[in-house]
Amino acid sequence: MNKQLVNSNENNNFDAALYWEGKPFKKYVCTLTDDSGVTHSTICSSSASDTAAEIAVRNSCLEGPVTCTDVRLATPTDLGATPTLPPTLKEKLHRFAHSNNLRKLTVTNHDHILVGNAPAITYVNTLKEQHTRLSAALADCLAIMAQCQQNHDYPKTFDSPIGTIAWDATVAAARLLLKEGNLPQFNQSNQGRV
Repeated sequence: MNKQLVNSNENNNFDAALYWEGKPFKKYVCTLTDDSGVTHSTICSSSASDTAAEIAVRNSCLEGPVTCTDVRLATPTDLGATPTLPPTLKEKLHRFAHSNNLRKLTVTNHDHILVGNAPAITYVNTLKEQHTRLSAALADCLAIMAQCQQNHDYPKTFDSPIGTIAWDATVAAARLLLKEGNLPQFNQSNQGRV
């Protein structure tokens, strides 16, 4: 038998030798030729190339004396796999939108991608902005209240609200709102604790 083990790098640089290395049984593509020059390729599973060639010759559908002219490790294409391109970003987004029952998908360019219902997204963004402004206002109120408490003895011309039930309730409510929002302003308000 004249056989040659070929390291095939087809299928986009697929390294068959590296893939099959360490596996107890490998798939080999064996090319057989009969006396009249007719060739036939078959896939055999074996632990070694010479054993695969022997199996291919024994189970050949060719007539007469058959020789194995080539043996190489199988690639995905040999085993029936068809190469496909990876999905584009737009295809991935369309799948995402479809699987999450989003009504609208707009891809304007690579910098701006909008997935979902435009009015709902606008409303959520508005709520986020309001949340940020209210959080900043609460943090400012706590800072001013802390400063007032530090200077509560000056001036003496009016009654100090510090220490009253209304004062303590306002401070507690502001702290609670900041804490529930896990906001960084909560940590700042605790430094000048009122």
